[in-house]
Amino acid sequence: MSTLPELVCQYCSHRNTGADSRCAHCGAPLRTAVDTVRAAAEKLPTQVAEVAEKVGGEAEKLVHKAYPRWQWQAVGVLLLLMVVAAVFAVRSCSLSLPSLRGSAPVQAMPDLLRTAATCQPLDSGGQREKCVIAATDPMLFGGIAGGRDVTFYAELVPQDRLADSISRWRGAGGSALVDGPVYAAIGPSATVWYADTRTGLRLETGTFAGRAGAQTFLSRAGLVR
Repeated sequence: MSTLPELVCQYCSHRNTGADSRCAHCGAPLRTAVDTVRAAAEKLPTQVAEVAEKVGGEAEKLVHKAYPRWQWQAVGVLLLLMVVAAVFAVRSCSLSLPSLRGSAPVQAMPDLLRTAATCQPLDSGGQREKCVIAATDPMLFGGIAGGRDVTFYAELVPQDRLADSISRWRGAGGSALVDGPVYAAIGPSATVWYADTRTGLRLETGTFAGRAGAQTFLSRAGLVR
């Protein structure tokens, strides 16, 4: 024996049994519980979409309220300027690399000396440089130059001229600290004489505060190890 479906009033929600088509409580049309669930399910997507649209609209209003449009535009302009600045920085660095590398004499110097010195070419061929180390540079720390800048001349010369220079320095009464492929000596007036037969670099400095100062410079500059 089949059971009659339960009928639910769509107005007063009174549950009715039997085959009546109208509610025994209020007289309104009746429908089954299954029909009620089906109708609710059919309405659910529309209701969800309406809620999502409402929430999204409120969120957009909050964002625009907290961050007005002019602020977003300002951020965009700032990002564009940063990109342009980065491009120019890269181009500037690439264009300035040759000058940073310096001439042949500068490149032949030890890294420590090259970093401390500011050099200017004395000839068009870039084989002779006049360099200055500022008195405040850490390389001259301790007053080894008497509080003055130190000027030195660096050049690349052929082997025969380099040999002549070393011979002349030996005869001038200097005190050699190294005498081999590299020649380094301190002159009578506390100057530094340096020659590297492997690279052709010849270097002569101005006067230091004394012999100890000149020797300290040779060590700090990486000319003598």
